Amino acid sequence: MKEPEELKAEFSLERLEMEKYILVVLFLVQQRWGYIINKEFAQDGITTKQWLMMVVMGNAFKHDPSMQEVAEAMSTTHQNVKQLATRLEARGFLKIERDKSNKRILRLKFTEKSQRYWEGRNGEDVESVSAIFESLDDGEVKNLFEIMGKLERSSEKLYKDSKNI
Repeated sequence: MKEPEELKAEFSLERLEMEKYILVVLFLVQQRWGYIINKEFAQDGITTKQWLMMVVMGNAFKHDPSMQEVAEAMSTTHQNVKQLATRLEARGFLKIERDKSNKRILRLKFTEKSQRYWEGRNGEDVESVSAIFESLDDGEVKNLFEIMGKLERSSEKLYKDSKNI
């Protein structure tokens, strides 16, 4: 794939062309990182989607979330979360429990096995994340962090708007 500077020089890119390029590159990066994460967790029998769900659960909530809350946080369906959670429960990473005050709500709880697993991965995870971003200096990471925050908020709004149509 051509470098952004090469494309810019070759086509004198306008904003829309750069936006299209960024969109394609984001999808390619997502595909590649998904492959890397799948490979890294394959030995433990965890898929990229299961990993993402556990990361979201561990970072987006201060309580044991319901399946619906996790589905909303991940921009997916309750059924998809249920499938992921059921597989993780079978492997001992999660417990699916009925809410004490509303029996229709299913809550997801990490198990002790899960906590031990993630604590044991800390060193590996630091290396993996660092490797993904090794080509960026500290300023670029900070800028990307801010940009990704803006893109996430914008994508959330567009996603919610598209669901209300």
